[in-house]
Amino acid sequence: MRLMWKQVVPALVVGVVAGFAAAQSCGPGPWHRHRGGPGEFQERMLKEFSAKLHLTPDQHQRVSAILDAKRAKMDALRAEVHPKFDELRSSTRDEIRQLLTPEQQKTFDVMDAKHEQEMRRRRERWGPGAK
Repeated sequence: MRLMWKQVVPALVVGVVAGFAAAQSCGPGPWHRHRGGPGEFQERMLKEFSAKLHLTPDQHQRVSAILDAKRAKMDALRAEVHPKFDELRSSTRDEIRQLLTPEQQKTFDVMDAKHEQEMRRRRERWGPGAK
């Protein structure tokens, strides 16, 4: 059975979008525009709150405590949800790969390996639970 590009391209797009959505929902969000780890992100967010909201020293301390407490909960939630996203991403990748010709599979495998390398780099940068 020979597949037409009209079938393959939409499937690839769905896979890429699903993988990107999974990575974004589990990984760095819109405030993560820097290259540091989660602790650095928290410091930057606290500085931004202080500057833009003109926090008092007491407010600054209390906001910092809230961020510390919620960070642990977010890490725990991330650790719980990541396996489900990994499973979904893997099954999506496998289904798409089955649609491809052997030549397309080689290219797809290279693309997938690059994506996996980026995911590993992100995990190392963000620590346990990060994707």
